[in-house]
Amino acid sequence: MQIEHADPTPNGEEQPFSPARPADPADLGESADPWSYVPLAPKSVKETGIPDAFLRELLLKTIWAKDMATVASLAQGMGLHQRVIDELLEGLTSERLAEIDRSSAQAGGLYQYRLTDRGKNAAHEALDRSRYVGVAPVPVGAYNEIVSEQIKRFKRPPLSEIQKALKHLVVPDRLIEVFGQAFFSRRALMVYGPSGNGKSDIVTSIANVAIGTVVIPHAMFSHGQLIRVFDPDVHKSKVNDEPTVSTNETDTVELWAGEALRRDRRWLPVHRPNVIVGGDMGAEALDMTYDATQGVHNAPLSVVAQGGVLVVDDLGRQKISPKEILNRWVLMMEQGFDAFALGSSEVVRLPLDVTIVFSTNLTLKDLMDEAYLRRIAYKIEVPGPDRDQFVEITRRYCARLDIEWSEDAVQYLADRCFAPGMPAARCCYPRDIVTTVIDEADFQGRKPALNRDSIDAACLLYFGASQPTEQDAA
Repeated sequence: MQIEHADPTPNGEEQPFSPARPADPADLGESADPWSYVPLAPKSVKETGIPDAFLRELLLKTIWAKDMATVASLAQGMGLHQRVIDELLEGLTSERLAEIDRSSAQAGGLYQYRLTDRGKNAAHEALDRSRYVGVAPVPVGAYNEIVSEQIKRFKRPPLSEIQKALKHLVVPDRLIEVFGQAFFSRRALMVYGPSGNGKSDIVTSIANVAIGTVVIPHAMFSHGQLIRVFDPDVHKSKVNDEPTVSTNETDTVELWAGEALRRDRRWLPVHRPNVIVGGDMGAEALDMTYDATQGVHNAPLSVVAQGGVLVVDDLGRQKISPKEILNRWVLMMEQGFDAFALGSSEVVRLPLDVTIVFSTNLTLKDLMDEAYLRRIAYKIEVPGPDRDQFVEITRRYCARLDIEWSEDAVQYLADRCFAPGMPAARCCYPRDIVTTVIDEADFQGRKPALNRDSIDAACLLYFGASQPTEQDAA
């Protein structure tokens, strides 16, 4: 699918932008420097692809927030090359909006810039329009290009890696295989079955197999509007060597000398994101939302999770209907892009590079009609455990929690949970019951042990007084 790279400016003209391309993905392995995936830093305002007026306002707000700042600190805060900052400062000083602080000049150190009274007024006017102060945005066209490159770079992990990721769970081999096939097909996946059988654990464990580097911008710019993308709770940086601003002029020259600092720092290399939403999800998650206080748009979940996995847990319990969610996100996956309305009424189209997984405790029949289900390529049931699986889960939890146990006790717990009249056994029962045994022992001040007496006491608390008796289990 062809993505347009030129992003129209507010006056309808195309903003030229030709980012220096990152290295060929085919030549990069996972051991490569994460910054290798990022374009080279633009060295002029024109090369940034962002209107001069927007960057000037952002610089005014940044200096206002810092009170006084060196070129190096401004470059770091806005994620721009020092030459771009120099170009912008030249304009501000010529208009008498900013000036060099005389005390810093007399001290013989690095020049520090501050706003004039006229510049402070201009900064306040800019803040009235948008409170955003931070890293400069990238054009939507550049974002689309980077995402297209990341789609080409994606590689399916081998089955052995998926099996390794699930080794802490008791999962049948065939179920692991179908999960791996579905998960990395890049098509919609529905996981269903009773609660307590590990659906979420399986999904998140497999999601972590999708290792790799993706590049996300701190923010995007389109039609004169700012779209915030970076979420510190979701995006985990793959680089820890952030530059520091030195007061030594020689060090400042070297600030942009390293490989990382030759790259466009409006972008950030991150681990493939995993986003999980549950019953609290509302309609705002599907589209751009406008923060009137800050004067910025917030990217929808599908954009925040770009390059990674988006899990909609407990589907059917959200504030919006499953049909609304499926209509939007399944269609996105089929088309490979989505269109979002901005507060200014313009529409921006963005590519989609995300694996969407739906998980539900409801039966598919109760969830939606057949016409909607057909649009989901994969539907995988996670059933409850059989007796052998239940016993193995119990053994593992006892070993993990370092509790005294015997094979007789484990089999007795299985007898109790699979007795006639009991609800269908769940994978969570061993964890919950063993934990209750430990709670009781800790309260009584003795060493915890899994035996018939402690199992009976824990089952009474866990299942209630209506549970089958020991004679029923026998």
